[in-house]
Amino acid sequence: MAIEVGTLNGLYKEKYADKERDLVPDHVKLYNNIKYSEGDRVGDSYVEPVILSLESGFTYGGSEGKLFDLNDAKEFKMSKASIQATELVLRSAISFAALRRSANGDQAISRAQDLMVGNMLKSMYHRLEVQMFYGQSGIGIVKTAIAGGASSEAVAIQDAEWASGVWNGTVGAEVEVFSSDLTTNRDANAYTITAYSLKDKTVTLQKSTGNLGAAEIAVDDIIYFKGAAVAGAPASLNEFLGIHGISEERTSLFGVPNAGEPLFQGSIVDVGTDATSNAAFLSQAKVEEGISAMVEKGLMEEQVSVYVNPRQWDDLLQEQDAKRTIDSSYSEAKHKSGAREIEFFGQNGTIKIIASTFVKQGYAYIVCEKDFKRLGSTEVTFNRPDGKQVYEVLEGKNGVEMRCMTDQTLFTSRPAGICQLRYIKAE
Repeated sequence: MAIEVGTLNGLYKEKYADKERDLVPDHVKLYNNIKYSEGDRVGDSYVEPVILSLESGFTYGGSEGKLFDLNDAKEFKMSKASIQATELVLRSAISFAALRRSANGDQAISRAQDLMVGNMLKSMYHRLEVQMFYGQSGIGIVKTAIAGGASSEAVAIQDAEWASGVWNGTVGAEVEVFSSDLTTNRDANAYTITAYSLKDKTVTLQKSTGNLGAAEIAVDDIIYFKGAAVAGAPASLNEFLGIHGISEERTSLFGVPNAGEPLFQGSIVDVGTDATSNAAFLSQAKVEEGISAMVEKGLMEEQVSVYVNPRQWDDLLQEQDAKRTIDSSYSEAKHKSGAREIEFFGQNGTIKIIASTFVKQGYAYIVCEKDFKRLGSTEVTFNRPDGKQVYEVLEGKNGVEMRCMTDQTLFTSRPAGICQLRYIKAE
């Protein structure tokens, strides 16, 4: 059969139109658990008023029943949180030859589309899950300076900053390496990932031209996917702020000066005393300490989720019996055979422990998910704004291109609904 753009579009729309959300892989857990808000569509920016203090215009009259003067009313403190969505676009292409060789009918071409569409969605959601956790914070911090002298070199990532899910499947992707203050880009042409080792926590980076210089990549340098950051003073960040950055921000968050506003700050609890020699194993007691910090800032009887690296999973599983949820929904098989989630009760109510390969080994995050939402002008989509062609014939190439895109951000009007647990011992 003839391969025409119209045929490809028709097959795509028949199988996938309006169904991209159903194809989100299960391993992008934070993305799946924080829902996209269709009602909060972002134009130039999204603005939401936030109250930062209680009323304070009280007058105490005592017990004598006098005609006393009232103190002045005092306006409660309110500010406006403002946020803009960020765009992310993925291009993919397939040759006409590849399509023709599978073109024994619509079903054969559909199989080729399955591979292309499925891998594009998996790739897009992978990048979005990384942003959900570490947007604007970097995907890894360099452990040791490189020796240089070769076109590629294995770069060691600090143990606390390593997350296998960030690097899985990234061979061929490009990254940029910045000085710790983000003022210097080590190579404006970017590096290509040629290999990575989950065991050694290394990423092999290929220089675009020539050889790497000695210590060209230095201790404490920060790695970003290409284009996510632009060096400067201050640097420009082209991805939305993730929960790691939200929990740490103490200057200005979503346009609200929050240095002296504890209710508009996340909490941070130290499990050990530093990230290296004095890191400590994560315990249920430390999770509850984090919950206490959140309760102090207004967390009520609300379910929270604790996102942990899989290496911390067993540590918490061993303590499950102490405070396990036992009700009509309890299943013995959940505890005996393992599960995706551990549940126990704390002062807030139910606490879910969720293992995610996207969480760096030195951290865990307690999140009151109902306080967060994703918003923007569009969820992940293959459609152009005008709803027209999904596929485009490549100019000067023997094939077609397909694009997947989104314009969204992560937002909360109650940053106190998050707590970062840090200085966790990896192994």
